[in-house]
Amino acid sequence: MRAGALLVAVFLLLGVNAFAQQKSPLDSAINQIKDEDDPKKVETSIKEIIKNFKLEKDEETLDVLYGTAAVNFAEYLNFKEYEKYIALIRNKFNQTSFMNLAASQLLNNQLDAEYAKKISENTLKLYDSYKNDSTARPKNFSKKDWERFMNFAQYPYYDTHAHALFALGQYEEALQFQRKAFMGNPEEGIPSSIERYTKLLALTGKKQEAKELLLKMAKLGKLNKGMTNQLQSIYISEKGSDENLARFLDSLQKNVQANLIEELKPRMRNEYATAFTLKDIYGKQVKLSDYAGKIVVLDLWATWCKPCIASFPAMELMVKKHPEIAFLFIAVEEKDKNPLPVVKNFIEKGKYPFKVLIDEPVEPNSIKFKIMSSYKPDGIPAKYIIDQKGMLRFNTMGFGTDTELINELEAMFAILKSL
Repeated sequence: MRAGALLVAVFLLLGVNAFAQQKSPLDSAINQIKDEDDPKKVETSIKEIIKNFKLEKDEETLDVLYGTAAVNFAEYLNFKEYEKYIALIRNKFNQTSFMNLAASQLLNNQLDAEYAKKISENTLKLYDSYKNDSTARPKNFSKKDWERFMNFAQYPYYDTHAHALFALGQYEEALQFQRKAFMGNPEEGIPSSIERYTKLLALTGKKQEAKELLLKMAKLGKLNKGMTNQLQSIYISEKGSDENLARFLDSLQKNVQANLIEELKPRMRNEYATAFTLKDIYGKQVKLSDYAGKIVVLDLWATWCKPCIASFPAMELMVKKHPEIAFLFIAVEEKDKNPLPVVKNFIEKGKYPFKVLIDEPVEPNSIKFKIMSSYKPDGIPAKYIIDQKGMLRFNTMGFGTDTELINELEAMFAILKSL
């Protein structure tokens, strides 16, 4: 297994699928399997892909092909076909990666927690069978690097199993596995894991420990909505109301933002933002130059990108709080040939108060698009912050929690307003 395949496997472990890239013909062919629930059609498509792309001896790509089919059938609750394709994956690490992804999808979409638990149990058994097996280590990986990589792998495997147990109401056991998932301090974990962990602490009679961790997350500026709700519930149970909670949390955020300002200043970029002209979802032509003299935030997103959509509540708060700043939400990498009705319907259905533009080809029939080719994000969601003079000063990728995003943007705005 080459390093490139290992990197792909890392993303599979975490269920990350929001990074936009130009897809190769092979990627596009494999992606078509994701929406097909007919086993015969999937089998035919796989045979055609193997033949057309000459994959007979390419074990890595075959693993991805079979794994994609397996996860797809799990989501359609066709567990017979899931088991058939998951068994075809030759590399054990790839196999556990796709197994974990299948279990995660079942849990995230609230489809079948019992079967997700069965998958997560089998994932852990398989992982334990090869994690200390010296023959499983690729030749181009040092023993130290491989051990570190395998230790990293335990996080999503234990986390998914804890998620399954939590969904089934088996809280004591879920807490044990959630603790195992954290390689270091719990506050260093991903937000969804920390939120589940604090809930499990409270559900198993450890409310004070949950409160301490939630307060620590607040001081770090890393509360998500679920954690904020938990803290509010605990605060009300102790104080009788949440009257002073907002003021308390706000004071913590100001300290976080002050520290962020000092961290961000040395990272400020100094280059002209690439000019563009696009149409909004109502057909109106919009130029970046229309907002000369204002701070501008470009938010690159897509209707299929879950982290992008997860960031929208925080962005909506920022749009309402800062009418003096121009926020342009640019839909990129949409899958439909005509993305306008899809994007427009999505925005109107969600009642988002955003100025929404759609990326377009640099010229008719071109595969290069204006925003993606000029700003070149490593993934989405991606935000670019432009100052009052049209200089690109900051960019931020991905999404963690509402609080983190709000604090980061507030710190950036404070810096630009002081220039």
